[in-house]
Amino acid sequence: MGNNEERMRLWCRMWNEDPALAHELMSPACVQWSGQTPGLDSVVGPAEQVRFLDGYRAKHVNLFRPRVLADGGDHFAYLWDVDKADGQKLTGFDFNILHGDRIAENWTFVGERRDTAPDPGYAGGHDLDKVLDGWLRWRAGDPVDVLTEDFGFFSGAAGPLARPEPAVLTPHREPVVDPERGTVAFLWAGPAASGVELLSVRDRRVARAWSLTGTRSFRY
Repeated sequence: MGNNEERMRLWCRMWNEDPALAHELMSPACVQWSGQTPGLDSVVGPAEQVRFLDGYRAKHVNLFRPRVLADGGDHFAYLWDVDKADGQKLTGFDFNILHGDRIAENWTFVGERRDTAPDPGYAGGHDLDKVLDGWLRWRAGDPVDVLTEDFGFFSGAAGPLARPEPAVLTPHREPVVDPERGTVAFLWAGPAASGVELLSVRDRRVARAWSLTGTRSFRY
């Protein structure tokens, strides 16, 4: 099928209105993991996804809208907003790995609030691996020069923050590095929790960052 920007839009449409899109999007053995609940652990492949979504949509009419994308070719990640049936408006995150042209592994995080700031414009950049290394050092408390003057940070748990509490983040799997858009995304793993972060880079510095955490350890 098409590119990752199209996959991002179709994945949201699959949840919003058309479960049958699972057959276009997912590999036969596609697995999913959710940061807050084990509900998706047993949903393997497109047929089971259709059954799951038919039951889910009978109880929940939630509307998902994709936002900022990081496209690494065979893996991609993106921010999204959801308007829930109970009136909550939240920001979340999906991280995906492709096998061939289908999604084979998916990780989903849902924040506790919505990021209401406008999305930054994409700005192509180089040395994103170096920026990510500096970001991890900054997150751990090292005062490295890796931020723009107008830097903004959004926490899925706390909302906008001037600076998060220092934390040593251990990346899990391969990060998504997108030089064309100037975005980087990575999963991180801890002993009893997990998380994902997305960076928007401008002039080789982090201009915006989003951080969402889960209450479960990764299964894969």
